[in-house]
Amino acid sequence: MHKKFLPLLADPETGEPLELTVDKAEADIVIEGTLKSPSNQYLITQGIPRFVDPQGENYSKNFGYQWNRWKRVQFEDANQGGPMEGYTTDMWERITACEDDLAGQTILDMGCGAGRFTDVARSKGASVIAIDYSSAVDATAENLNNDPNVCICQADALRLPIRDHVLDGAFTIGVLHHTPDPKKGVLEAARVLKHGGWFGLSVYARGGGYDARVRNLWRKLFNWLWPVFGPRPPLWYSYATIYGLWPLHKIPVVGQITRMIFPCAFYLPDHRWKLLDTFDSVTPSYQSTHITHEVFKWFKSAGFSQIEPTPWGSTSFRGTGSG
Repeated sequence: MHKKFLPLLADPETGEPLELTVDKAEADIVIEGTLKSPSNQYLITQGIPRFVDPQGENYSKNFGYQWNRWKRVQFEDANQGGPMEGYTTDMWERITACEDDLAGQTILDMGCGAGRFTDVARSKGASVIAIDYSSAVDATAENLNNDPNVCICQADALRLPIRDHVLDGAFTIGVLHHTPDPKKGVLEAARVLKHGGWFGLSVYARGGGYDARVRNLWRKLFNWLWPVFGPRPPLWYSYATIYGLWPLHKIPVVGQITRMIFPCAFYLPDHRWKLLDTFDSVTPSYQSTHITHEVFKWFKSAGFSQIEPTPWGSTSFRGTGSG
């Protein structure tokens, strides 16, 4: 964590300012230390402020495993010359409606995973606070290699460790539907934005594959098994559906029945992405789907203006903060 981010951070429980104690640093990059408010204190380890209880219950455990296993699969530099080249940048630009230079802006990535969208934002000149509730932050740190313009925090998107009205922009892509209260995440984004700051969001749309009954049954089964077997059952399922059942997908009728019983990301042209997306779809503790008007109401109730749909499905929006 670069020291320049300290004035933007706050105790996520109380909103109080934080005082920094440095135990180990390289120039202005804090590697080990403590952030302390009048009410609480939080460790900085491996350059990452940890605003979560490492021994506590964490509903995003699957994402920690997922993003540390497939940490670079969706990065642009890992897809050059392949069928998914440009996909991550195109997705980010379409959801956020940001194609221009972001130099001078400090923005928030709510649910950074392994950091692929943070990587896009920083390539456009932005400074980024990248938060994730899971241990995926360790993959992000490795991927972004202690970039002084990125502050990675392990924190809950529903209780952001950020002061009120300090950021120029924020985005959350494919994240809030994996939390207990997506609307609260939108309210948190509104809280941290300056007047006129922008916010881009995309969540799962109702009626698609992610709310299919059989997929939810598999997800509930794997969540039930996780405390005993960990990620092994959904990992075996992902490999079995992608490599074992893949030939059946090409057979008329048989393929359709197979996909109904064993849903997987068969439609993606890259097998690495297929494995990742299949695992991703059958492991989350929370996985909700939403309708267009519902998402619009989240923005409206959070005080956003200039609320407009963006071209990534029916539940992708951008709004302007009131500050």
